[in-house]
Amino acid sequence: MKTQTLVERHAKDIKGVIECFDRVVLFGTYKAIGWTGAMEQHLRGRGTSFMEFNKVYANQLRLEMADHVRTLARAEGIAIRQVNYGQRKESLVEEILAQRGGREGVVCVLGAIERCRCFKVGKHPTTGFLQLQWSPGKCQHFYVYFIDAEFGVCHLRIPTWAPFRLQFCCNGHDWLERQMKQAGLRFKKADNCFTAVSDFAAARALLQQFEPQRLHRMLERMAARWVAVHRRFGPSLHWSVYQAEWSTDIVFGNDRLLPELYRQIVRTAAIEVGCADIYRFLGRQPRANRKAEPSSRLQTLVQGTRLKHTLGATSLKMYDKVGSVLRIECTTSDVTTFKHRRKVEPRRSAGPGQNQSDAGSRGAIKWAPMRKTFYSLGAVAGAMSACNRRYLAYISQWPDRTGQRHALGEVTASRRDKKDRSVRGVNFFRADDLQFLRALQRGEHQIQGVRNRTLQPHLPDWKPARISRTLRRFRVLKLIKPVAGTRKYYPTARGESLIIAGLQLTERIILPALAN
Repeated sequence: MKTQTLVERHAKDIKGVIECFDRVVLFGTYKAIGWTGAMEQHLRGRGTSFMEFNKVYANQLRLEMADHVRTLARAEGIAIRQVNYGQRKESLVEEILAQRGGREGVVCVLGAIERCRCFKVGKHPTTGFLQLQWSPGKCQHFYVYFIDAEFGVCHLRIPTWAPFRLQFCCNGHDWLERQMKQAGLRFKKADNCFTAVSDFAAARALLQQFEPQRLHRMLERMAARWVAVHRRFGPSLHWSVYQAEWSTDIVFGNDRLLPELYRQIVRTAAIEVGCADIYRFLGRQPRANRKAEPSSRLQTLVQGTRLKHTLGATSLKMYDKVGSVLRIECTTSDVTTFKHRRKVEPRRSAGPGQNQSDAGSRGAIKWAPMRKTFYSLGAVAGAMSACNRRYLAYISQWPDRTGQRHALGEVTASRRDKKDRSVRGVNFFRADDLQFLRALQRGEHQIQGVRNRTLQPHLPDWKPARISRTLRRFRVLKLIKPVAGTRKYYPTARGESLIIAGLQLTERIILPALAN
């Protein structure tokens, strides 16, 4: 028998499911100077020695990059704000957006001294000749935050030291929000998730309209405007995926069911999910010689509880948002960990009488790691969505006790009767309630029913009025039901189960524990 997923099991309480990219981070590399060999070739071509690289040429480019950004910021009427270590840039941007509004254009420009990967001049370990080497360093970075008509709030990170690796960041929920507005769909958005959508199927169909070419044109436009060296090295700019997050949001109709359901799921998953399961979620095979080891981490913060399963550069996370959205999110900082069927061309040089462009034209369709180019985002979305579906199917196999917990809460909590009088719930640890429950459970009462008169021999210290009040209380709590035209009662199905469970809890667990 096929196991129902959470969506199928709670279909009447769920509005719909929506999937899209969350955070996407791209790296922009100028291939003409993006690695040591390319920069060395560029320096030889312009007649610059390695000794002049840091103090003369690289410093000249640094000043040019910084002056260009400052000039454009002044033209926009924006003062560059320097951010110190420990300050959250997102908080500053949110404050500015609250005052500025959501109109298109440049929001702000932030500056920060941050780490970067740069070149240094060193000696070759064997020949002793000077060469360029990779080295960690720090330089001034500029963060240009802007609102695009199609992609929403984005930012472009611009370093001022060679090789000027750019970083672009956008949010898929902002893109989908603008697409739904254009399509005329009504929705509500809170805390970077959609809590209501008029047509979930139409919203999912909009995801098929994402075109990487449109994103590419916007990236080229921003780089051409804000990066001073783009005029020299622009044709060699290559954009690749550094980090991608794909979220699957299960939207509930209200915030009454999910908190208790999520608390039960996350505690069970923290114990039940094993190493082999994490491999299967991410579509990989367990191997003893893998360097990356799977791990799980349950973290409870002020914002809520999050469960994270990690395998190398890829992770699966589960958490609840705004009390009514269950999010399963797949995150990776290395898209090559996923495989798909694509054309693979062998790397070989041109033979005699063969053009270099035709050297690798003989390719075959096979399973291969995904390329890092951002044109692979469509394939990345499919692979990460499959990871989320496998995880959702796994957590759906456990029995759901939400209904039983709700029923127990109705019995133990105080209620109001038809005359608006307060009725105390059942306390399984209270002596008089346990005494009354034992009397109800007697075999003769299961056949002949319960009356005040038949309970009196088993409750000798109770007055008839007290027994009547207790019967009325148990009737309001729906633990017993009356027989029409008589003063007789029978336990309900819920009442019978709870009476047996409560007595078993006391006799077999609590009392033996106290004895030890």
